[in-house]
This record gives sequence, C-alpha cells and structure tokens, in this order.
Amino acid sequence: MAVRHLFAGSMIVTGLVLALVPAAVPCRADDESDDAAYVTFSDDHPAGEARPDKALVYVVRPTKIGFAIKSFFLCDDAILGINKGSSYFFAQVDPGRHLFWSKSENVDGLELKVEAGKTYYIQQQVKMGAFRARTKLEVLDEAAGREALAKCKKYGAMTVKGRAKGQEIARDHKKDALEDVERRAKEATPGQ
Repeated sequence: MAVRHLFAGSMIVTGLVLALVPAAVPCRADDESDDAAYVTFSDDHPAGEARPDKALVYVVRPTKIGFAIKSFFLCDDAILGINKGSSYFFAQVDPGRHLFWSKSENVDGLELKVEAGKTYYIQQQVKMGAFRARTKLEVLDEAAGREALAKCKKYGAMTVKGRAKGQEIARDHKKDALEDVERRAKEATPGQ
C-alpha cells in the first residue's frame, strides 16, 4: 500500500513539473521572437535588375532543412537580408572585393570580388547543428543559381527590427567571419 502511494505521489510531482516546464522555458528553435519581428515573407517572386553601377547579388536558401531557423546574411559590416527555408532575397552591392557572411548557429564567410552590371548567386546551405541550423555559403554559377532561385517559394524583406538585429550581429560576429575566411584560405592551400 505504501509503495502504491509513493508511486502515485511521484507521478503527481512529475506531472506538475512537466506542466510547469513549458511555461517557465519557452520551447523555441531559436532565441529570437517570431519571424515577423525581423523579416516578412511573401509569396511574391520579385526579380532584381542588374544595374550598370552595382552588382546584383541573390541570396538563396532553396531547401526546407531547418525551415523555421533564420539565417542572417551580411556584406562587410552591413546586413543585406534574412532567409529561412525555401526563401530568397537580393541586394545591389558596390563593385569590388567584399566579405560575404552568414550567421546562424555558426558564422560562415567568403570573400568574393563582384563586378558592376553582373549577377551573382550565393546559397546559404543549411545543416542541422547541435541546437540550431548551421550555415555554409556557396557561390553558384548562373545555371545553378537560377535553378536554386526557382525552388525558393518566399521572398524575404527585412523589417526595421531585422536591420537593427543585423547591425548587432555585424558588430559582435564580424571577427568570426574573418576567421572563417582565413580558415578557408588555409584549407585551400594545404601544407601551409
């Protein structure tokens, strides 16, 4: 009889703990508020226009892996946009060499020289990490870029809050992007 009461008592305590945990600890894939706070997504599929004085850069995330996790994308010290699964955006960038980088659970960066009047496609690849989706950037050629863009279902437009969050990320994580570019350079030249 005492064992039954002890078992029933522990079941009640366990039930109370489980009932209180969701209220005490938000169950979110990330530590940010909902998508609309930083970026809005629409079913529109606008196209960028190459300008003679700027490079047109499409940033695509055509897969649904880690769908709800947002990936911030920056150029040098400026936020260009925010993606989640199956979305894209585009930006006009000054010609020259730039540090393009992405922030999710990790930071991944690459240097790329862009020319005025040309179009570039950068894919934010996503792989599942320990707590959030990890990001990796890849420059696509025009055919692969157009194909990836066609797979994207949503167009992302940053909000004022998203731009502010991007500035915070630029301030706090640009050194991580520079370190990642250095890592890539070492991997590209083995033996050094």
